[in-house]
Amino acid sequence: MNQFQPDQASLSEDKPLQQARISGDPNILDQLLAPPEATSFGIAARVIDVLEQRIGKASLAIRPVASDLSMSTRTLQRRLQEHSLSFASLRDHVRFRHAVHFLKDTALSVDGISRILDFSDRTSFTSAFKRWTGMSPTGYRRQVRQRF
Repeated sequence: MNQFQPDQASLSEDKPLQQARISGDPNILDQLLAPPEATSFGIAARVIDVLEQRIGKASLAIRPVASDLSMSTRTLQRRLQEHSLSFASLRDHVRFRHAVHFLKDTALSVDGISRILDFSDRTSFTSAFKRWTGMSPTGYRRQVRQRF
């Protein structure tokens, strides 16, 4: 059974990324993927900025991101926790937004996308994408491209 239906699939509430419905409309995706905290100049926005700058160029791990922000890993975790956020959830936001873009708008392979998004391998990327959408990256690409 295909769990992903762009106009109907609800994602679980325990992840900030998954608090609303996913749609094929890129404007809706941008709204869903931008946590409210990222609209200010707070720590979440700074983390997202660093992650965005690192996509496809450098590791998306917490240690180098914290270093780019001139703080220790623990300080970064503590500051995010003060806003009920986690580094993993912010990284998921960034990765998901880019994954959707790459699958929808490019001919990059799933392996290539997984490398750009700093997953350890294709299987890890596929597992994360299934967690986010309920379907595989290939299935999502096929469904989105059939709609347009």
